Amino acid sequence: MGFRTAQGLHSSTFSPPPDAGEGFNILTLHDFHAKHSPNHPVFRYMTGDHQGVRTIFWNEAARVFYAASLFVRAMVKTDAVNPVVSILASLDPITYFALIEGIMRAGCTPFPISTRNSDIAVAHLLKTTDSQHLFVSQDIAMQELAAKARARLVLGDVNEKAKQNPITIFPTPTFEDLFQEHGLELESSTIIETERTAIILHSSALFPRPIGISHRDFLSRGKAQYYGEIDYCGEIMSIAGVPMYHGMGLHRIPEMALTGMTLVTFPPSSPPLIPTPENIFNAAVTTKSTMICTVPSVLEEWAKDPRKIEVLKVFKRVQVSGGSLVTSVGDILVGQAQIPPEEWSYFTLGALIDPLLVPSYQYGQNIYRLIVKKCKTQSPAIFNTTVDGQPAFDTNDLLVRHPINPKLFRVYGRADDQIKHSTGEMTNPGPIERFLLEDKKIAHAIVFGREKFQAGVIISPSFDFAFDPEDLDKLSEYRNLIWEHVLHATKDAPQHSKIIKELIIVVNPSKPLQLTAKGTPRRQASLDAYYDEIEYAYKALEEASQPEIKAPTTWDLKAVKNFVFEVVIKSLGFKVDEHDNIFRVGADSLIATYIRNTIIRGLRDTSIVSASAILAIPRSFVYDNPSIASLGKAVFDIANSIVPLINNGNEIEGEQEEPDSEAEYQWPKMGQVGQTILQVRKGKGEPPLIIIHGVGGRVDGMVHFQEEFRSALWLVQATPDLPKVSLRGDAAYYYHKMKELRPHGPYRLATYSGTHLLGFLIAEMMLNNGDELIQLSLIDHTPSMMFSGLNSDVEFTGKFDITAKDFRELYKERMIYGYYELGAREDRSEVQKVFMDAWQGADPMDAWQGRPAPDHYVQMAQMAKTYMDQTWDFIVQLPGYQDPTRSSWQKILFAVEEWLKGITLKVPVTVYVASKGALAGIQDPLERENWSDLGIHRCFPDARVIHVEAGHATILWNETVMKDLQRGYLTA
Repeated sequence: MGFRTAQGLHSSTFSPPPDAGEGFNILTLHDFHAKHSPNHPVFRYMTGDHQGVRTIFWNEAARVFYAASLFVRAMVKTDAVNPVVSILASLDPITYFALIEGIMRAGCTPFPISTRNSDIAVAHLLKTTDSQHLFVSQDIAMQELAAKARARLVLGDVNEKAKQNPITIFPTPTFEDLFQEHGLELESSTIIETERTAIILHSSALFPRPIGISHRDFLSRGKAQYYGEIDYCGEIMSIAGVPMYHGMGLHRIPEMALTGMTLVTFPPSSPPLIPTPENIFNAAVTTKSTMICTVPSVLEEWAKDPRKIEVLKVFKRVQVSGGSLVTSVGDILVGQAQIPPEEWSYFTLGALIDPLLVPSYQYGQNIYRLIVKKCKTQSPAIFNTTVDGQPAFDTNDLLVRHPINPKLFRVYGRADDQIKHSTGEMTNPGPIERFLLEDKKIAHAIVFGREKFQAGVIISPSFDFAFDPEDLDKLSEYRNLIWEHVLHATKDAPQHSKIIKELIIVVNPSKPLQLTAKGTPRRQASLDAYYDEIEYAYKALEEASQPEIKAPTTWDLKAVKNFVFEVVIKSLGFKVDEHDNIFRVGADSLIATYIRNTIIRGLRDTSIVSASAILAIPRSFVYDNPSIASLGKAVFDIANSIVPLINNGNEIEGEQEEPDSEAEYQWPKMGQVGQTILQVRKGKGEPPLIIIHGVGGRVDGMVHFQEEFRSALWLVQATPDLPKVSLRGDAAYYYHKMKELRPHGPYRLATYSGTHLLGFLIAEMMLNNGDELIQLSLIDHTPSMMFSGLNSDVEFTGKFDITAKDFRELYKERMIYGYYELGAREDRSEVQKVFMDAWQGADPMDAWQGRPAPDHYVQMAQMAKTYMDQTWDFIVQLPGYQDPTRSSWQKILFAVEEWLKGITLKVPVTVYVASKGALAGIQDPLERENWSDLGIHRCFPDARVIHVEAGHATILWNETVMKDLQRGYLTA
């Protein structure tokens, strides 16, 4: 079959692969472009200030992909051939792309798993693919999901092999881990059999089905443009917000390599941006995209704004994938483009596939069931039937042929009744309906939700419970009667498949469901009969609030926070911490609508604000304030800013400040769940100094700071809810907690002892996210000093393997002696004073060596050992560690310092050096002189170094240090 439109022949930067990539696989094709199209743009994204645009070219992208393969090889140690390596991650798109290719280049088979799956589904997918390696992002939601899935595998699998070789969880890389501007020599990929599995995807269901895609079929996904009407080379396609575990995102990988189009994504960041209609639109506009690909629900939101419709007219192509666009929205949009309204929903089947259309008169006239046969150009990844002796795939899709043009079709529905929502997600109604029918109060049930964001259900009550649903009291009573059973029907289903009360439509006895001869409802006829009721229910839901929640009688900050807390908790259906990002724990657009509408009702009902102020509350209000704390503050600000102007001319008092309790701070028990950050001093509005614990995880030695400081101070401690999966993961967790309490900068950071790496990781995350960091202080240790090898034992000289278990156990064994040496250099009574709440007459050596000891010592010992394991894992991932010519300490130091030099701080680092602390451990006087700055100037030449007479513990009591930490924030 000849090509209709050649791709990229006009380009001066893009070299089209010969014969549309025939004979290539995705890896060799990327090698081809690294050599022949090095200056052609691949990715484009907004920079952190949302004003500039950054472009990544093929020569850079290829290095990112290759760095990803080194990252994977350093993590995944196996003798298996083409092992399955799974991904369960919330990552920015570029990093996700790179990780997938890195897994391929490492000789493994990537398996991206949807983050929307339940733990049951994840465990099922890992088991059925025999995946023993899982990359998990550092956010709490994915860490918990992975842990639950892993627990199901361990507890529920009787397979001895699975128990002996449990799945290994690895941290995902960040973009900064992979992006190398120079110095990384590329290696060509090896020849791969084209029929070998390149990647595994999965279906949408309670128990999803994994589907392997061969290298040949994966590459063929990008060839459709050669048979279309447009040369995509040079076009800029925005896919911002498109999930990379979904086919609509993954298939862009071969598409961009075969056509030369540039992909617009969200910027690389950790954690990644949460997609909203607004930031998806801004990404496309700011990057000057010429095309957009998104999901129907996003386009439907844009269609509500006439200004956005005007902007959309400029784009050459606006494409929706993953679901059906609501007909009325499509009609509005194409009407603006002067396209006949009745034509836009029709499509051709394309030239690449070999379709068979089977007449399906049982569904109506002119309706066909689509079967796709195996062919040379593009075949299904799986087959479930045969046609004329050849493998084929019965899609179960029902199509309606155009009444005039026989080459055009539109979707009628699915023969197996799968429901595709406007978000691209799918609901399988069968299991839900069958479970509902187990309730004797329910005679029939039909789940609906096509082209909608959420599933609902039509229920016909059994004979003894029949009533007229127009009687709203009886309707409410019946819904409550069946509600517990409804909840159980979807308890393990994804969020979009869960039934909510407002979308339970009860059959009116005057309009019974049409039944088949078997006594089951005729699905499509029933849905058609109740079309108006369904539409009304969704419309009412969009405008719904929760009337049982009473608005506050006074709008002070405490009352507002209580009100918002109740609104959010009842909307979610479960409790969360006031600083949790609700969208990371399960909230979606439906819940955001509930929350916003209920808050607006409260403001309106109490006449606390004007109608114009309510109208000014944006649709993105909950997305912009995604925690109870931030939402409560935002609502308070709305009311407080205009309170004096209303209430019949009587001024309403704002929040009454409580008496200053700075000197009476009540310390909680240390290390408790939910107490990661202790806000020990509020200050006078200045940004708080945030001090991170030492390697033991506790902040007992900083208790006196609360009394001694005279400016805002927060202390970060390790708690049981810290994931402790990786160093970067812990840093991300702390960063997440900081952002919840203080969404916007500027920020001030300090670290004590060996947690300097956490400090620099958080600083890196802040800078990458566009946050303002105005202070970074290190108390008596630096990364360079830690990995210099100057005061290490004789066992740790020459070359040693930091990944080896023997090395790590020996290193941890010697760590406790290092702590004793630090203590021996200062007066023990002073040390006891510093740790007065921690000693209690016990010896920390007991806890370190596993003997009975106080709980706080055991926790400190475990945390310190975990921290060192995470530190070695972090170093192994660094690109600079790959140099085999250096000795171990040289290699470690080089890798760490190379990473540090890549962190562009806009403020000098300050290091406080204790005369009897880490520096005093260097035996050689000359080396001690050379390292008098603890090596900080090796990476940060403009760093401030302050020497004080103190030990490693007593430096925390040093008056000079405490005053300098507050420099610029103390009043005379």
